[in-house]
Amino acid sequence: MAPPASPILPGPPDPPDLPDKLLTLATRGTAELRVQRSRFLAWAAPAADQEQARAVIAEAARQHHDARHVCWAWRLGHLRQPRENRNDAGEPSGTAGEPILAALRRADLVDCVGVVVRWFGGVKLGTGGLARAYGDAMEAALAAAARREILLGRRFTLRFPYPLQKTLLRQLETRGGRVIDERWAVDVAWTVWLPHSRAAGFPAAVVEATGGAVTPAALPDA
Repeated sequence: MAPPASPILPGPPDPPDLPDKLLTLATRGTAELRVQRSRFLAWAAPAADQEQARAVIAEAARQHHDARHVCWAWRLGHLRQPRENRNDAGEPSGTAGEPILAALRRADLVDCVGVVVRWFGGVKLGTGGLARAYGDAMEAALAAAARREILLGRRFTLRFPYPLQKTLLRQLETRGGRVIDERWAVDVAWTVWLPHSRAAGFPAAVVEATGGAVTPAALPDA
């Protein structure tokens, strides 16, 4: 199956702390691990916000209400430093939530939640063994989930006569942008997208390249 197309999300006009693209989950992934008779069942799922993340955690707890521990972590938001949270759910501090979070960080994922449910098998694993088991379970669940890329940037509209099309396309392509909508009438009307890091100088460059004939108009966030 072909990977899902990357969505294009607009951003604020002055985005010094926003990257040009992010990686998230396109599908859920699950994995099961057994260590010294303890059973670890891991879920990795997309979550756009805390409400969705908490819904996944609640679903895991509801489905596996007989488990002793339902541990979790999430990474949310589109800033260079996402919002993070984790919970050991009764395990020794730092042995469950932090390893799950570390797996999400290593995968460089945002807008996602990881949950690991544990059934105690009667043999204590020690803090090091617990941390390895929770981290390994989360890594396996992430490996089973498909990824998708989120492109962050700015959108502009342009209206121009046909002879300027090549000039404007050159200005767009040299900045890593693309045309996301075009309409043809007496003039050409484009809606274009550029990555955050290259968008700031685009309007002035277009004005200069067209001798003032075309002035891009920035679109607000959708």
